[in-house]
Amino acid sequence: MDAQRFGGKVALVTGAASGIGRASAQRLAREGASVIAADKNLAGAQDTVAAIRGAGGRAEALGFDAMIPGASARMVDAAVALHGRLDVVLNIAGIYFKAHYDALAPDDWNRILQVNLNSVFEITQRALPSLVATRGNVVSTGSIAGLDGIAYAAPYAAAKAGVMALTKSLAAEYAHQGVRFNVVCPGRVQTQMSQGIAPVADVRPDLLPPSPRLLGLEAGASTDQVAGTFAYLASDDAAFVSGSVVVVDGAARAG
Repeated sequence: MDAQRFGGKVALVTGAASGIGRASAQRLAREGASVIAADKNLAGAQDTVAAIRGAGGRAEALGFDAMIPGASARMVDAAVALHGRLDVVLNIAGIYFKAHYDALAPDDWNRILQVNLNSVFEITQRALPSLVATRGNVVSTGSIAGLDGIAYAAPYAAAKAGVMALTKSLAAEYAHQGVRFNVVCPGRVQTQMSQGIAPVADVRPDLLPPSPRLLGLEAGASTDQVAGTFAYLASDDAAFVSGSVVVVDGAARAG
């Protein structure tokens, strides 16, 4: 039985249909949260909810498409209406895209920033009154790409750097109201997010990010390992942690 760090709390988790989002929703539910699993893939979010309920937890699913103007805000309104409060927001929904910069179309740039950065702004702003009322917190998803840059994925790196800057700015602005903001920066993770993305021709392997070193797990962290970091930052164990960027990369960037 996991410690009940989230007993009586309501957590909104985006990107909850799969990967880190699904693992994080399940983790918070095991620790007592009432979870709202939100995703463009509503059937996938409902499957996450079924898994949570099957394990004795509490959860509901909401569908939203971050590309549609106003959809993120409407989703937050629906989440607040379910329980009348929000204590935790995990901004995990995201998309990845690879291309040579000189072949990048403006629509690709706008799409990546809309989903990975703009929707974080929209969701967080809409949730803020509820989080102020509960002295809650937001944990958003960065990436080591946002720290170091990444070849062949400039829009993704730019968006993740924006998430980190936004988070630090909000941590400073709302500290006096007791609302915390943090970022988890995964390195390589064993997820399905990049599957189905067309390969990029003429890639230079020496420009790609380094592999994890920890325990020989070159394939990357499991989604459960990353979810544990989200859960820590969202919990009262991290009550004095705000404005932090926590890297989960298995020592890939060390040394």
